Amino acid sequence: MKVFKIAICSFLVSASLWSCIPSYSAYPKEYNRAKADFPKQKAFVVNKNLEREFNILKHSDIYEIVEDSTNAAKITLHPMMTRTPSCGNPMIGSMITVGLLPSGFPYDISYSYDVAENSTTKNYQYKLQVYQSLWLFNIFRLGRTFSKQSGKALLGSYIASNK
Repeated sequence: MKVFKIAICSFLVSASLWSCIPSYSAYPKEYNRAKADFPKQKAFVVNKNLEREFNILKHSDIYEIVEDSTNAAKITLHPMMTRTPSCGNPMIGSMITVGLLPSGFPYDISYSYDVAENSTTKNYQYKLQVYQSLWLFNIFRLGRTFSKQSGKALLGSYIASNK
């Protein structure tokens, strides 16, 4: 009987954790519809070892990322700073209701990189906002990953800064 109770309790805890499916959105909302309808500059990323930063830049579609550095601008990525709420209290509602009650967390991201071309280097710095939603019905929004939505936020910030 004791083993049965432990199995039921562990199943309930697991189900409540699994039911909170994350989905991300770029903020402001207009950035979700941003399109890169401008001529893209060819760029070679020097430090692709910063994988999260590289994936965000790749998903932003601002530059045409190439593997050959001879006729392309050289981009040096900087480590991004991500600020999230220090408390996980908003997630408790989703866990108790097995994902039926949505909860969310804002991410504030400081993203920067340098573009070197023709012996000049220009620094680009952006403040990105991405919102993480935890909800059972996010199962229908599985393509909204952190790197894709951060890329949308970067593209929207890039377009807004170049108007």
